[in-house]
Amino acid sequence: MDMFNSDFDYKREFIDRWNDGVKRARGWMVVLGVLLILAGGFAALAPLGLYEFIQTAAGIALIVYAVMQIVSYMGTPEFFRSPALAVMGVLNALLGIMLLALPAYLTAFLFIVTGVERLTFARRMRYFQLPHTGMGTATGIINLIVGIVFLLMPMVSSLVLGYLMAAYLVVGGVTVLIEAAAMRPIDA
Repeated sequence: MDMFNSDFDYKREFIDRWNDGVKRARGWMVVLGVLLILAGGFAALAPLGLYEFIQTAAGIALIVYAVMQIVSYMGTPEFFRSPALAVMGVLNALLGIMLLALPAYLTAFLFIVTGVERLTFARRMRYFQLPHTGMGTATGIINLIVGIVFLLMPMVSSLVLGYLMAAYLVVGGVTVLIEAAAMRPIDA
């Protein structure tokens, strides 16, 4: 990792990298937007079945992965063992159990973390005076609101979760398409 260089123009480097990849990124964003809209449409047709399938598959996958991590930890010679592997195994097992037992709370946590990340990224882009950060701010606020609603009303949210996932996928797909249409090289 390079040390900070006060003479280097980091803003120019970001702009150059952005401009070099904007067409490729726009193409992939259109593909992703269409796929998200299609997935949202299918989720709306069978919301509870889709949610139960995803919940069960992800929970089981996390638990199996956790067992594999713990077995790997135990099978590694003592000199090369990393306690982080055992800790990650236990945490993944707990996450898998939480996903199976308390999906609304875990989903609330994920919405809140995603909202904070999107707000932070939009703020960072505004700091560098880059245009069109409003959509990132809006999606961050929406994620925070939905996360808080999930925390306050877990029973209702678990019933509505299938439709909410479908709507979120569609809105996310439309948002990605809008962002792809708005992507332009930065003139600076």
